[in-house]
Amino acid sequence: MSPARRHNQSPLTKILTSLSSDLGLVTIIALILIAVYLIDTITPLGEPVWLLYFIPLILSYWSNRQYAIPTVCVVTLLFLIGGFIVSPQGVSVSQAIVYRFTFFICFIGLSLVLWVIRRQQIIEDNLI
Repeated sequence: MSPARRHNQSPLTKILTSLSSDLGLVTIIALILIAVYLIDTITPLGEPVWLLYFIPLILSYWSNRQYAIPTVCVVTLLFLIGGFIVSPQGVSVSQAIVYRFTFFICFIGLSLVLWVIRRQQIIEDNLI
């Protein structure tokens, strides 16, 4: 590839390169979190929209930032509570609490597992 061609990248290549950077990943995670929260607030209780919160958690695993996973976990749990308070009535409140509490426990467990694995990878990368 000629040097001139390397510097004249297409707009699509520039966009994909910026999205694959850590700042791009953080931006995508934030946008997905906000989108899922907005969807959660307009759907009735009992609809498992909150399962979509797993997407930003999994994406945060690939971030270079050491505390990306715990940050996404805390923000998600706050959005989960906020979505519960704001969502219109669907199922009974006690049933919705059971659903959300179960998700709460699973989400914290998966966050801890991902964070431990990610920290171990960071430690191994620093040793090499």
